[in-house]
Amino acid sequence: MREVYVVAAVRTPIGKFGGVFKDVSPVDLGAHAMREALARAGVEGKALDLYVFGNVLRAGHGQLLPRQAALKAGIPKEVDGYQVDMVCASGMMAVLNAVQFLRTGEAHLVLAGGMESMSQAGFYLSHRARWGYKFLLGAPENLQDILLRDGLSDPFTGEAMGEQAERLAQDHGVTRQEIDEAAYLSHKRAAEATEKGLFAWEIAPMEVQGRKGPVVVDRDEGIRPETTLESLAALRPAFKKDGVLTAGNSSQISDGAAALLLASEEAVKAHGLKPLARVLGGAWAAGEPWRFPEAPIPAAKRLLDRLGMRVSDFGLFENNEAFALNNVLFSRLLDVPYERLNVFGGAVALGHPIGASGARILVTLLNALRAKGEERGLAAICHGTGGSVAFAVERV
Repeated sequence: MREVYVVAAVRTPIGKFGGVFKDVSPVDLGAHAMREALARAGVEGKALDLYVFGNVLRAGHGQLLPRQAALKAGIPKEVDGYQVDMVCASGMMAVLNAVQFLRTGEAHLVLAGGMESMSQAGFYLSHRARWGYKFLLGAPENLQDILLRDGLSDPFTGEAMGEQAERLAQDHGVTRQEIDEAAYLSHKRAAEATEKGLFAWEIAPMEVQGRKGPVVVDRDEGIRPETTLESLAALRPAFKKDGVLTAGNSSQISDGAAALLLASEEAVKAHGLKPLARVLGGAWAAGEPWRFPEAPIPAAKRLLDRLGMRVSDFGLFENNEAFALNNVLFSRLLDVPYERLNVFGGAVALGHPIGASGARILVTLLNALRAKGEERGLAAICHGTGGSVAFAVERV
């Protein structure tokens, strides 16, 4: 089986819902990440064989967002690509798809990642509007929220993701204090990493139009350095009257993009590239839709079995914090110490642009491995409807 290398990894800063990137399209976010990944590797777009990017909330933004972004990024029209929708795992599965093309020899240079603007998700009327309303009594027509319908709720039950996570927390006997402690760690670590300049390696600053002219955004908008265990404990439950999930221990709705350039061994030699890491492999798993926060555990176990490795063989782990509950379960059920998990914080602090997050945590994992001097890392992310993807790398 052919070796695959990551030769560039970058992301945009992550914007809050309705924040600095409110008026920036997912296409522009994606184009910025694509352009920067190629620039950092010193590779021209014409050298690419393919690009694969995750996105979930496409409605209203036109056909094939990755191709729109690629052309804006200066990638020649002769290079094609496609979009992956696996809800929150879209970005990571896009990278895994790229790996598969490279391992079979069908491609030698592939750009992969994810892009999402949750702020620009709109509203829609059903197909009934196309054919005309004849009689609405007893069958009213309401505006549907694309963000909620396609991104944040279970299509089978209509429940919000948080309602299902509440049930899982109760099933596992996870307390509010445990979840708040995990959320506190996320904000504390993200704030420290920001202040120490550790995110500078992975973030590509982006210029946006502000009220008084152009503004350069160079850090994540959602981190709250002032967060304390006391302030988290004071928040009301968000999804259930006596629940354990709050706005403070749930991920933030966000905007952002991430991109990784992957190369075969032949491409590394031909283009004189300097690999950041070697791809060890990936895996996926799924179960009951409402149990989605625990889905990364079987995916990670499957990947470890496939690699013939154990948790102790990995120095660092990244698990997407759809809710801080996710990290409590990941740590508890896989026996991963918090000291090695999301060491720069996670989606509770940074934000969760759903189609981009899977790629974003891979970029952050590579950065953390470099900064901490660790050799191997494993990342995992759950997705709505009950599945997950896991991915492992080794520094070179």
